[in-house]
Amino acid sequence: MSIYIILIYLFFSSFVYGLIGFGDALILIPLITPFIGIQTAVILTTIWGILPTILNYIHYKDYIDKNFAYKAIISGTPGVIVGTLLITYMKLELIELILGIFIVIYSLTKLVKIKNLQDEAKLKKEINNQISDRILIIGGFSYGFFGGLIGASGPINVALLEGTGHYKENFIGNFAIIGLILGSFKFPLYFINGIFPFDLWLIILLGIPIIYLSTKFGHLLTPKISERKFRIIILLFLFIIGMKAILFSTFFN
Repeated sequence: MSIYIILIYLFFSSFVYGLIGFGDALILIPLITPFIGIQTAVILTTIWGILPTILNYIHYKDYIDKNFAYKAIISGTPGVIVGTLLITYMKLELIELILGIFIVIYSLTKLVKIKNLQDEAKLKKEINNQISDRILIIGGFSYGFFGGLIGASGPINVALLEGTGHYKENFIGNFAIIGLILGSFKFPLYFINGIFPFDLWLIILLGIPIIYLSTKFGHLLTPKISERKFRIIILLFLFIIGMKAILFSTFFN
């Protein structure tokens, strides 16, 4: 029965990823952790996350900002390696709690700014090109590190993309290419650490068609969302996920 529940959660999380370009790990990891444990949940989510990332990259590849993606990937690569190697040594529940607090603070701050800036042109100007190369490098490393460690570093990349003026299709396309390349580094490290979940091969395979269909469904709905609503949806989604991480983290159990 737990397999069917996990696959239902997978459908929903992949749909969200196809719709807004991130969030599958933030949704899926807390939901499936009670069934398989947080470390296995992180690894399984990473494995499943490759397919929707590829689908988003193919769908939005013409919108990719190569300069931004290059800097984020170069700085994020060592972060992925360090985070993945530490996955068996650090208390992941505590890290998830800290990230949840960051998500809540960030999303509330941005929602207040959107509320106060009703004019779309002013809103874009206010956040465009605010991030320096130094901050982008630090942010890229952090994105890779938390992605390797707990598999859910999306909010950091959201902050980087918003701060450099990337919206909607540009947002999703850049998120995809960065996630695809950095995510691929995790697989050999799982083998090196001896933590690849070979015993879950059946559920991994069953998840592939579910991911494909749900991600494509998300692609159909994205064009119907305005840029302003797109940002609000992302920030509300972040707030909910952040609160869930804080309130239901196994750190408190």
